[in-house]
Amino acid sequence: MREPTAAGPKGSSITTSAIAGGALMGLANLVPGVSGGTMLLAVGVYPACIEAIAKVTALRPDRESVKLLVSVATAAACVVLLLAGPVRTLVLDHRWAMYSLFLGSTLGGVPVLWRLIGSAGWRTGIGTTVGLAAMAATALGSPDPAATTGMQVPMLFLAGLGAFAAMLLPGLSGSYLLVLAGQYVPVLGAVEALKNALLGWEGSRVAAALDAAAVLVPFAAGCLAALVLMSRLIRTMLRRHRSLTLGFLLGLLAGAMVGLWPFADEAGRLAFPEVAKGVAALVLAAGGFAVTSGIARLRPAADNSITAASPISQSNGG
Repeated sequence: MREPTAAGPKGSSITTSAIAGGALMGLANLVPGVSGGTMLLAVGVYPACIEAIAKVTALRPDRESVKLLVSVATAAACVVLLLAGPVRTLVLDHRWAMYSLFLGSTLGGVPVLWRLIGSAGWRTGIGTTVGLAAMAATALGSPDPAATTGMQVPMLFLAGLGAFAAMLLPGLSGSYLLVLAGQYVPVLGAVEALKNALLGWEGSRVAAALDAAAVLVPFAAGCLAALVLMSRLIRTMLRRHRSLTLGFLLGLLAGAMVGLWPFADEAGRLAFPEVAKGVAALVLAAGGFAVTSGIARLRPAADNSITAASPISQSNGG
């Protein structure tokens, strides 16, 4: 088997692309439904990032791999720190409007995955059915971002594990998984509290930083575990069972119709809005869809690069 190479920007331009991709990825990580992997794919650095992660986790890093990952991570972290608070406030105060955007932006990842799937077969159908059922069942348990399952260390660790694993895959949103795990609001609130403590905007900076760390440390530990363990598992699944895995991801996105439905009654059950609000929700959803799918089309060659050069294409898998 021919060893895959990382296609994408070359020379000094890769740093600029990595910074742009990292900034977009950071923004995507704040918005349930928008995939960080899709952002990296759009700017053409996704294959290079996958190979860089593989080298680092195998303890065989080189200078270019470290430089690429540091550029992406730094840009993403800056965006998250700056915007976590405002995004959290919008989600809590304007749920139906934000969820309409989130729903559209999530479904905007479907064309990305569909292009990666190429020719769908029965394995793709099985994966899609399983993913759709799993997402619908999970989403019905926690449809409201303000409804949290608590901030227990195991839950935060698992949330970090799932969210970071999702970031490695185009079309799947890590922040959406945080919503389903009931940790979206706690994690964004902790990030905002940490920023305020570091900048001296809190009365007790040390106490505020420790409170934020109680949430962010187990979450970060889960992210690190995903980097070391899940990245290899995902690479293996995409190599050996490509159609089944991509079909499963497609099912997860389709299941967002349940998890991100913008309207609920007082008991938290799914409901239908009045006509005017329903039309507004459709407009917002269409806007979210256009933004996500449009970003994914900024670099059409990126789809070819991931198919030809990354581990995703190493096996048809049916």
